[in-house]
Amino acid sequence: MAPAPRMSAKDLAGPVAIFFGTLLLVSAIALPLYFTDTLKKTPMDLDLTSVAVSQPQQGVSGSDDQPAKIFNSCSVNQPRAEVSDARLTQQQRVIVVDPADADIATFQAGNSIRIDSYTSGDKTVTPSAVGGKGACMTSLLTATRDLVTTNRETAQPQISGGGQSEVKVDASDNSVSLPDRTGLQYRFPFDVEKSDKYQYFDLTTRTTNPLTYVDDSTEIHGVKTLHFTQEVPEVDLSTLVDANDQQMPNTSLDQTSGWYGGFPGYRNNDKLPASLMQSSTRDLYVDPASGTILNEQQHIRQSYKLNVSDDSPKEMLDYRLTALDVVFSYDQQTQEALASDAKSLSDPITLWGRWIPIVIGIIGVFLLAVGIWLLLGSGGRSKPAVAADGPSDPDEQPYPPRHEEPQYAESHYSEPQYEQPYDPDQTRQIPVIKDDGDGFTDWSPPRRS
Repeated sequence: MAPAPRMSAKDLAGPVAIFFGTLLLVSAIALPLYFTDTLKKTPMDLDLTSVAVSQPQQGVSGSDDQPAKIFNSCSVNQPRAEVSDARLTQQQRVIVVDPADADIATFQAGNSIRIDSYTSGDKTVTPSAVGGKGACMTSLLTATRDLVTTNRETAQPQISGGGQSEVKVDASDNSVSLPDRTGLQYRFPFDVEKSDKYQYFDLTTRTTNPLTYVDDSTEIHGVKTLHFTQEVPEVDLSTLVDANDQQMPNTSLDQTSGWYGGFPGYRNNDKLPASLMQSSTRDLYVDPASGTILNEQQHIRQSYKLNVSDDSPKEMLDYRLTALDVVFSYDQQTQEALASDAKSLSDPITLWGRWIPIVIGIIGVFLLAVGIWLLLGSGGRSKPAVAADGPSDPDEQPYPPRHEEPQYAESHYSEPQYEQPYDPDQTRQIPVIKDDGDGFTDWSPPRRS
């Protein structure tokens, strides 16, 4: 049986092109669906440092160099309360610590507000970090350390199953547990939407409040951002407790009426308690691709409110002693660094989720079209007949000839031929034996009857 003819390179080109074209098309579809999802998680090596400085406010401070207002704690022992102009700096560093795995990441954030300088009377004071003899104010205004476990995909708190949620508010090693924490904090998930569905946690008041989407018109160092705003309602900070279930420090006053400025119907030495209230407005500018917050502007308003009955004089009901009035905004160096971090997170997603699938998809379509063209083209052409004395293609080598039995030359000796009738059973043809008397016998074909 003759062997089947082998396929030439031209015959294989079409199927091979179709195979690789289909493979590339499948890869172009699969990459955005599966591979990029592994990139859209909070990075395990996240380390963000932000510096926010106090911004000028119209009608709040008389000097751009001292744009904020703070309660001068040195005035507690003086005849009257004093509010000072100040320049403040807010610092924050966020890193990922244990517990952390493929599904969760725990943020540890150190937050502080530092007094760079403040006015006292007609003097500008630069407080020291540790204070000193006779010093009633240090440069550290507030400091906290926050710990919260979040889902790496949604960026929402995930406290159950071994997660953590606590804040340290003093120099001790004890922390306040916050088991009911909800809302985003420190970052957004990937693929942020233009929506009002997000909520954000405010650490100072320990409350969660909704974010309102504003617009997408702000660009920060080449990154187009989504702008969200939040109003945090007034909260009585004196109702919050520390790790020992005690009232938070510096959240209440108990001073005389004269120290506050005096009120009708009250003697100057009458004691009047007051509680520290806080409300704030927060504006967040977020990279929608990576969820990185590129800028945060926060207007913090703290003031002491008298704890008096509702039938007290209006002057007492409306009284507010400013404890802190400041607008913080990230400095330019912080915004530039955060924009760079955002690009390092979003660029691989754009590359593997958009550009590479587009390129390999185009190549896949081209190979698929070429393969189909080759198959249809070779199927429509008639193959030339193979000549009897060899192949039509001079480049093809003919198969070696089939082995045949050798032909022997005809013998010169021939016996007389006798025609015999055809007998299907040749064994019945009995030869005739002759004896010529010379001791040899010979045979002759049987005679025809």
